Amino acid sequence: MPRDATEARILESAGHVFAETGFQFAKVRDICARAGVNLAAVNYHFGDKMGLYNEVLRYAACAAGVVKFDPVLPGRTPEAKLRAFTLGMLQQICGEDRPAWPVRLMTHELAQPTPAFDGVVDQVMRPKNVAIRALVAGIIGRPAGHRQTRLCAQSIIGQITTYAHGREALIRLWPELRFNPKTLDEIAGHIASFSYAALQSFARRNAAAKTKRKQTARQK
Repeated sequence: MPRDATEARILESAGHVFAETGFQFAKVRDICARAGVNLAAVNYHFGDKMGLYNEVLRYAACAAGVVKFDPVLPGRTPEAKLRAFTLGMLQQICGEDRPAWPVRLMTHELAQPTPAFDGVVDQVMRPKNVAIRALVAGIIGRPAGHRQTRLCAQSIIGQITTYAHGREALIRLWPELRFNPKTLDEIAGHIASFSYAALQSFARRNAAAKTKRKQTARQK
């Protein structure tokens, strides 16, 4: 997060430039001109172009820190926790008040990862992945690292991120769709209900398979 107004201006300007051109073709002088600062400001605040990009990427991945991720996942029931996770991510990446450049920048980075990407994975993406896998594991009765758990977790995350990465297609296929707080709440509720029903189905099948294995073992 920026420590002062100058850093904030540089980060915001750099975000737009990196999102438009990608890291390789972005020019620090263009970023400085857009931010209204001299070249020395980037070196002073961020060290160099890669240092600046590291901060911009984290800034984008956290959606400028508007919604702080809570790994505990508030809610009294598994479905409520799933809804809280979903709504938090939607608010970060899809809110009407969110600038468009963070999603464009992350799309660049996902397609052509830079050395900065590993830091974003560890600091931003992994905590969310760990949290959703732990929640899914508790519902379906599998370990958090189990293949089925991971597949289910990715299915949930995919439902969420399609609203960000597929936004331009969605607004053409569904023109009346608006990403306002009411709609984000509706989408979160739908994804949570839809996913929880599927997870319960996996849980029943897993429990039945476990019972069958025990019965087979007793018969031997």
